[in-house]
Amino acid sequence: MQAQSQSELEQIADSLEPINLDWLSLAIAAAVFLASIVLARFARRGLRQLAARVDIGSPALWAASARISSWLIIFFGMVGSLRVLGIDFIPLMAGLGVAAVVVAVALRPFLENFAAGLTLQLQRPIEVGDQIAVRQIEGEVKELNARTVVIRTMDGRTVHIPNSSVLESPITNFTDGPQRRSVIDVGLAYDTNLAEAVEVMIDAVAAAPGVIQEPPPEAFIHEFGDSTINARVRFWHEPQIRAGWTIRHEVAVVIKRALDERDIEIAFPQRVLWQGETGAEPAIPELG
Repeated sequence: MQAQSQSELEQIADSLEPINLDWLSLAIAAAVFLASIVLARFARRGLRQLAARVDIGSPALWAASARISSWLIIFFGMVGSLRVLGIDFIPLMAGLGVAAVVVAVALRPFLENFAAGLTLQLQRPIEVGDQIAVRQIEGEVKELNARTVVIRTMDGRTVHIPNSSVLESPITNFTDGPQRRSVIDVGLAYDTNLAEAVEVMIDAVAAAPGVIQEPPPEAFIHEFGDSTINARVRFWHEPQIRAGWTIRHEVAVVIKRALDERDIEIAFPQRVLWQGETGAEPAIPELG
């Protein structure tokens, strides 16, 4: 590896030795390089103006793209200047290739997040202002930039999640639609009149503040548990996270009040012990 690096350096040195510079070549090379700088500035300004006109991607991502584009234009301008001066750029590129590999490895996290950010901007599963849940973090999207998704949680924290992590994780977008559904499970005693209990809960939930009437609330018997018959109540409300908390609270309150008014018991876990008749001998199973 060391011998290969020395050979590449020798090729670069050999390519630089026979150069004969004159004022005309220097002037043309300088003009090419300056032109690339001017073109890079125009390209950066043009991309920023385009970002202001089209509704694709965030300003931060457009700014990063404009910066990278201008660097590439300047780089190719530098290559053109060296060619005008008669420098054989192929050996130099070989040496730069080694450096480029090292830089690419060092910048791998940034490049991964930049590519993931570009994908998020194009596919748009989330946008600024959406309320989402990703990687067990819930909150409002405040910014989509070239490296991270910035989320303000409901308790006031600001969390920066790498774009690659967001893209690889399941994303729940609460505010993508005009409304969403929540569920509350209610455990009823085994001696409950189930038809009456279901009707009482549906009427109570329909009258709860914040519950959307269309689609209407629903209640179904879900399962027979160890101590309770479990009913599942479904209802629709506004999609925001805080709205879900508030309306679930209101629904739980009205369900409890309505069932209490009809003397319908919300059961709790209990165990019944049976010992049989007093003095009775335990049955011994026959063998064989």
